Order: sequence, then C-alpha cells, then structure tokens
Amino acid sequence: AVVSTQSTGKQWYQRRVRGTGVGAQNGILIKGGDPLETAHKIGVCVFDKTGTVTLGKPNVNRVIQISKDLSQLLAIAIAGSAESASEHPLGKAITYYGQQLLDVEQLGTVGDFLAIPGKGIKCTVTNLHHLFDLSSGVSIKDSYKVAIGNRTLMDEEGISLDSETETTMRESEERGHTVVIMVVDGKLSTLLTISDPIKKDAASAVDLLRSWGIKVFLLTGDNIRTAAAIAKEANIPRERIFAGVLPKQKVSKIRALQEKYNTKVAMVGDGVNDSPALVQADVGIAIGTGTDVAIEAADIVLIKDSLFDVPVAINLSRVTVRRIRINFVWALMYNVLGIPIAAGILKPWGFTFKPFVAAAAMMCSSLCVVISSLHLKLYKKPADIQSAEERLKHKLLSLRRVAERSLDKLKRNSKSREDMEGREFILKSLSSDSEYEV
Repeated sequence: AVVSTQSTGKQWYQRRVRGTGVGAQNGILIKGGDPLETAHKIGVCVFDKTGTVTLGKPNVNRVIQISKDLSQLLAIAIAGSAESASEHPLGKAITYYGQQLLDVEQLGTVGDFLAIPGKGIKCTVTNLHHLFDLSSGVSIKDSYKVAIGNRTLMDEEGISLDSETETTMRESEERGHTVVIMVVDGKLSTLLTISDPIKKDAASAVDLLRSWGIKVFLLTGDNIRTAAAIAKEANIPRERIFAGVLPKQKVSKIRALQEKYNTKVAMVGDGVNDSPALVQADVGIAIGTGTDVAIEAADIVLIKDSLFDVPVAINLSRVTVRRIRINFVWALMYNVLGIPIAAGILKPWGFTFKPFVAAAAMMCSSLCVVISSLHLKLYKKPADIQSAEERLKHKLLSLRRVAERSLDKLKRNSKSREDMEGREFILKSLSSDSEYEV
C-alpha cells in the first residue's frame, strides 16, 4: 500500500515537472506546477491592449496645431522634450518623432516632471534655443509650462475642448488611433494622433479561445472609441471592453470578473501598470518582451511574444492534467487489486506476495510512472491551433505577394528615391513579426 501511494505521489510530481519542461521547449515559461494545474480551468481571459493585443510600437502619424501662438515645429519640440522623461510607450513615440523631425538626439531640458498614471504628464520645458537657427524666425521663450495627456487631465487643468476639436479627435479615435492633447502655458496647443497596429496573430488567437468557450475581454486605459476599433480588429465583442480604466482600477476589474463568472480568470499583459492585475488573476500571463516587473509578477511568460501561445499554454495544462487523472485511475486500480492480495486475501488458496514479488511490483509501478511522464515529450500543438497558424501564414504570404506586385508596378512607373523607400517600408511592415515572417 505504501509502495503504491509513493508511486502515485511520484507520478503527480513528475507530471508537473515534465509539463513545465515541455512548456519551456515550446517557448512558454511556466513558473511551477500550480499555474500548470490551474490553467486548464480558465473560463475568462483578459487582454491588455497596448503591447499585448497591439505591437507596443506606437508611431505619431499626425500633428494638428490648434494654437497660433506656436509653430507646429516648435510644438513638436516642446512635446518631444516633455515626454523624454516619460517611460510610457506613447511618450517615447512622441520623443522619437521629435528627434527624427528635428534631426537631433538631445531635445530640450525637462524640469518639475510629474507623471500622472492613466492621465498624462506635467512638467516645465527649457533650453530649446539650440534646436532652431536664429534665421528661422521662430520665437522661443526661455521656459514653457506643459501638460500632455487625455481628456481627464484636461478637465483637471480646466481646459475645455470646442466642438471642432472634439470632432477631430473622435474621427481619429474611431480609426483606432490614440489622441494626445498638449496644453502649453495654460492654453490648448496641439493634438498628436498615435497609432499602434494590432498584432497579426491577435484575432486568430482570440477566435481560438472563444471557440473553446473562454470569454475574452479587452482591458485598457484608452477611451472607448479607440478601444472599440482595436477590439473589432481582434474579434473581441464590444460589450466585453473595459475602457478608460486607470492602473489602480485594473485589479478591481479582474476581481469583479472572478466574482461574476465564478471561474478561473487569466490576465495577459506586458506593462508595469498590468502587474497588480497579473497578481490578482488566477493565472497571470506576461509577454516576454514586456517589462521586468510584469514578467516577475506573472505565473506564465510567453517568450516568443506570440498570442497563439496563450491557447497553447491552456491546452498544455489540459493535456498534463488529463494524463495525471488517467494515472490516478490506474494507480487506484493498482491499489484496489494489490492491497487485498498483499493483505493475504488469497492465502486460503495458497497465493501470497513474496518479498521479491512486492519489490518487482514496486519497480514496475515506478517504471510505469516514468514511461507515462515521458509521453508528454511527444506533445504537439492541437490541430486547430496548427490550422490557425497555417491560415495566418498563408494570409500574410498572399498580402506580401499583392504588395510586391503593386510596388513592382509602381517601380516601373517611377524611379524616385521616395518610391523606393516606400516599397522597402511596406515590405518590412508586412514581415515585421518574425514569428510569421514570409
């Protein structure tokens, strides 16, 4: 009896170890056996937007100058300088845009910097004179008081947006762009629209999870219009969007889902602001390219930055737990047959277990556990995941071929340098995700 019990415990432990090892071989770092055992029970999966569903590589694609007090170039220099002290991806995108446009590495000097989570930043910008020639005619003050952020920050600053500005912002947001508002010296100055393309595998991964009966939600601090545009591309229902959520509110959203659906909730994120939600979730899943804080807080880390690995991790948990249950049934049958015989139930008929037979039974039990554990080394992604990946690859290949034909035609009609650069840029963007590069 003791022998069988030891074997049962041994097979449980070996299954957990083997399962985490197979996960690592597939680019999924599972921190221990508990997340592996819990993942198969996931009924709700929540995705952060920026850097998780999207590439996390935002770009400034439009600058709208509202105030006539500043030239557009000076406004960009002020915004880029102010955001140089920020760690937010949108802030870094604005700074990079300013550096590229002005062809400098060092913008202005930032002082009194204050980052307001979920709203924006406030600071003072100085030392901009070196960015412009004296002959340019640009009037530059020694210091600018700057606030950059969303509508909530503008409300706190007492800045009202007229109907024309609101219409302009709404049009950009409905295309999935984030609109950042800049106020300089207490006056509305500039709008910057920033785009962050959705990951190529996001919609396919979401479709897989939904086909398994898992409810998928989008969680973001962005406004509802931008969030709805991204969710539509990712095939996430509009009614399952949490928009305008401050970092400190993300935990309460995860807790509310746990209470409402009474099931295991997974959170997929990549940023510092996602860390508390990753801890609150039953299974926290971090993107491998995310921040160190998020990776440390998560239970599972997706090393390859592929959202297909979310359903793979869940499936691996299901396969591992299923095998454990099968072995428990086998161990139970082993005990049911072995214990009575070892106790001498067949002794009246002259049949008993000799010591060497018991030793052989123990060795056989352990051997079966080891062999069963080795079955997980043969793990392969399920057919529906493999099929989804193949469809995505074929789709990207088709898009690339269409782009190449169109751009080759453009090349024959024009030999300008700008056309050649445009061709290289589009082809690079089509294969920017190394996992599905074609």
